[in-house]
Amino acid sequence: MNNFEAYFNWSTDVEYFLAYFIFAGILTSYLVFKSESKYKLEIFFIFFYLITGNINKLLTIKIPGFSLLEIQPLRIVYLLLFFLVIRKTILSRTPIKIKGYNIPWFQVALFFYIIWLVIAVLVNSPDMIMAEVLEKIIEAIAFLAIIYGLQLMADKPSYDLIGKAIIIGAVLSSIVSLVQLFVDPYFLRIGDDRGAFGSYIRSNGIFTTEYFNSYYLIIAITWVLTTLQNKYLKIALVCLFSIGVLTSFQRMSWIILAIILIVYFIYIERLAIEKMVLIGLSGLAILLSLSIFYYQDVKSSSLFKERISDSVDGRKGYYALVLDNIGEKPLFGYGDLTNDVYYNNMLRITGNRKRATAESGDLHSGYFSALFLYGVPAFISFMFFVSLSVIYYARLFKENNYFTIPLMVSVIYLIGNLTNTFLFLKYIAVLYAIHIGIGMGINKIRRQDKTVKMNS
Repeated sequence: MNNFEAYFNWSTDVEYFLAYFIFAGILTSYLVFKSESKYKLEIFFIFFYLITGNINKLLTIKIPGFSLLEIQPLRIVYLLLFFLVIRKTILSRTPIKIKGYNIPWFQVALFFYIIWLVIAVLVNSPDMIMAEVLEKIIEAIAFLAIIYGLQLMADKPSYDLIGKAIIIGAVLSSIVSLVQLFVDPYFLRIGDDRGAFGSYIRSNGIFTTEYFNSYYLIIAITWVLTTLQNKYLKIALVCLFSIGVLTSFQRMSWIILAIILIVYFIYIERLAIEKMVLIGLSGLAILLSLSIFYYQDVKSSSLFKERISDSVDGRKGYYALVLDNIGEKPLFGYGDLTNDVYYNNMLRITGNRKRATAESGDLHSGYFSALFLYGVPAFISFMFFVSLSVIYYARLFKENNYFTIPLMVSVIYLIGNLTNTFLFLKYIAVLYAIHIGIGMGINKIRRQDKTVKMNS
């Protein structure tokens, strides 16, 4: 995925990427610096990172021989947030108040997961490359920096800008997705080019893979439903983003989109079930009508063969690989995917040497990946971390509508990890960390407001 030259022609496509980055930079500058955000520098880079998706990887500046010192947009983001945490804690003149502060249980589970991950990586380090060991530890620290940096901001104008960035990015990515599906399949494409049906290719939007695109769009839908007041604009954007999700031809994202809409309208908006059934049946009728025209193409497509049919390359084989071998290293796992156990089993399951050497693909589950890589204790703590974050925000959303957003993103992350691996700095994990931090920041603001009211 890092060899971007394999996916597009610099001589003909570079102007589109440059135009996009220039547009993104100008828009970011205008919206951030005219805002009331107290953290303009940090929010500037977060905003730019969010509206440029994965294609901002093209802005990476590589230092030969020092992969850990590469200058990447994401690294700038988490370094700025890391320094923000240092500035507002260690270097702050205001004493840190620990008494009376209750750490949510999901954060406790996260701490334990990271501690165990670091131990597991160090235990397995003789069989791993030192650069990989350091990278895994740095990613864990970066994940925490994102959460606590955004939590310590406790600045709603900054959070509003993040939501605005995601919505704008989703509009752009949806438009790019439609262009990729119907006009030019390689327009702004730097990643996977997997077939959908017939001659059509799954849309990646401004991301390296179709499921990053679809999950991003679903998260944008939660922001639209929660924060926008204009009913017609809300309907238009939800429809646009939903179409963008459909163009990804990624089965799990379709399921998650349906779950998010059902949960939102029934559990949060309390919409009558009869209306939801009518809307659902109408959408299903439209999809079935469209499928009639492409029946033969869909039947012979890679989407049908890989996802609908039960092939040897199914995920059951990956999960069996983990369950059959974790008994050999139950405490600390295998550390990474470059080992004989993974190689021999994956080669047997897929017959693909790139998959077996971990050059491409993974175990297709965040939960099974945590189990295989870091052992049973890490798997349990990761499960608690993800599930308890959902419970935490499910209890708070009635007090402030803003909590709906981290609640929905937590649900997306929980379900998405069933069939994809989103550990730490995978793009969707970064979005999850951002929203967890926003939720904690909003809770901090809520507590401060309560304190002021009690004292006044």
